[in-house]
Amino acid sequence: MTRPLLNTLADTTWDVVVIGAGAVGCATARELAGRGFNTLLVDRADIGAGTSSRSSRMLYSGVGYLAPTFPLWQIPFRPIPVLQRFLYARNIMHCRAELVADMPQRLTKHRFHYPFRKGDQYPRWLIGFGFRLMENVASRNVPLAYRELPFEQAAKESGMIAALGGQLSGVGIFEEYMYDWPERICVDTALDAEKRGATIRTYASVSEIERRDSLWHITLDDQAPETTGRVCIKARTLVNAAGPWVDRVPGSRANGGAKRVVGKKGVNVMIRLPDAWRGQGLEAFSSKGEPFYVFPWGEYHFIGPTEAVVTENPDDVRVLDAEVDYILREANLLFPNLRLSRKDVHHCWCGVRPMSTLDGETVSLPVRAIEDPQMPGMVTVTGSYIMMHRHAGRLAAKSIERFLGKRGAPPKGMLNRVSVSENLEQIVKHEHVVRLGDLIRRRLSDGLNPSLGRERAEELSHIAAGVLGWSESRRQEELRHFESDTDMVYQRC
Repeated sequence: MTRPLLNTLADTTWDVVVIGAGAVGCATARELAGRGFNTLLVDRADIGAGTSSRSSRMLYSGVGYLAPTFPLWQIPFRPIPVLQRFLYARNIMHCRAELVADMPQRLTKHRFHYPFRKGDQYPRWLIGFGFRLMENVASRNVPLAYRELPFEQAAKESGMIAALGGQLSGVGIFEEYMYDWPERICVDTALDAEKRGATIRTYASVSEIERRDSLWHITLDDQAPETTGRVCIKARTLVNAAGPWVDRVPGSRANGGAKRVVGKKGVNVMIRLPDAWRGQGLEAFSSKGEPFYVFPWGEYHFIGPTEAVVTENPDDVRVLDAEVDYILREANLLFPNLRLSRKDVHHCWCGVRPMSTLDGETVSLPVRAIEDPQMPGMVTVTGSYIMMHRHAGRLAAKSIERFLGKRGAPPKGMLNRVSVSENLEQIVKHEHVVRLGDLIRRRLSDGLNPSLGRERAEELSHIAAGVLGWSESRRQEELRHFESDTDMVYQRC
C-alpha cells in the first residue's frame, strides 16, 4: 500500500496505536486489525530493524527453560516454580509448532547435538527426561526426534562431534528449526496486518505521550531522510511493544514508575568452520555454566552468546573485545584442535533482549502484557522472543479487548501467505521501503549473505532511486549510510 503522509494520521482517532514494529509489535498489529480494531503501527525506524534483526535466529525447543534456578535437590520441595517452568516450556513448544505450521517457508531444519560431558551442570538422565517430556506432551506433531548415542557412534556420524575435546559419555541428537530470515518474518507479519486493515508508518518517532480527555495524545516526529514534520495523533488505547526500549518511550511510565525490562546483551561471532560440519549445530554450557551454542548459517557457523545485563541505551551497545575473546576461548575448550583466533572471525554482532522485571527482580519468563491502573488503556509487552511473537500479540490484544470491548472474532492462526515478489520495483513501491538498508536487509535476503549485502548495494540503489525518486546525491548518501550502518551492526572483530 502507499506509504501514508505523517500529517494524514491526525485525521483519525485510532482505536489502538502500536509503538514498535519488531516481531511483537507487528504480531500485535496483525492480531488487533484482525479483530476489527482501527490500528496504527509506528516505529522510529524500519520494520524489524531493532532487536528482531539481531536474534540468535533459532527456535528453541523449550527444554532449557525447564532448568531450575535452584539446586536440583530442591525440586521435590518447590513444586510451584517447577510447574511454572513446565507450563512456560510447553507454551514455547506450542509456539514452535505454530510457526512451523504457518511459516514453513521462513524456517530451515537442522541436526543439533548436545554433548554429555563429565562435570556437566545437569545430569544426562535429566536432559533426556526434559527432551522426551516436551516431545511427548507438548510437540503438537512437530517432533524433536530426540535420541542418544554413545560418543564413538556419534563421532562416526558427525565430524563436529568427533572434534569435541574432554570426556564425553554420550551425545543427545535432536532436530530443531532456525529462521532463514528473521527480519522478513517481521515484514511478512506487518504486511499481513496491513491486509487486515492496519495502517503502517515507519520512521515516525514518538516524542511525547499524554493522557487527556479520555484519549491518548501521541506526538510523532518524522525521521525519514530529507523530510521533516511533527503531528499529534489521538488514540483510545496504546500498546508499547518497543522491546528493550519500552521504558525509554517518552511518557510511557506513570510518574517515572518502576522499569518493566532489563536488557540482556547477547554477542555472536560468525566463523567458517570445517565444511563437513555444515548444517549441523551444537548446544552446550560454557565453563561459567551459561548456555553456549554453535549454530549453522549457510557455509558458516555463528557461536555465542554472552549473557550480560546492560543498563545503557540499547542504541549504544556494541561488541567488546573481551566478549569476542570469551566466545573464542569457550569454542576452543569445546574444539581444542580448531585453535580459533580473531583472524577466523568474519564478523560479529550483538543484540539486547528485553527481560521482564517483576517486583524489582529480573525474570526470564513469562511474556507479560502489563496494564498499569495509572495509565488506563496502555499495555506494555515485555519478555518475548521472536518465536513467541504470536503469543505476545494475542496477550496484548486480549488486554485491549478488556478496555475497549470485543469488535470481532480473533483471526485464524494461519498467516496469509506473503511471498517475496521477484519484481524489485514492486517491493520498493509497496513494502514501505524508505532507505537502501530497508531493501537490502529486510525485504531481500542479500543482507544476510557473507558480504552482508555489499556486493549488490550499487545495483539495488539504482532500482530504489528510480522508484522513490532519489536524486544522485541522495543515492550516494544512501550507499554511505548503508555501509556505515553495516559496519555498526555487523562489526569487524
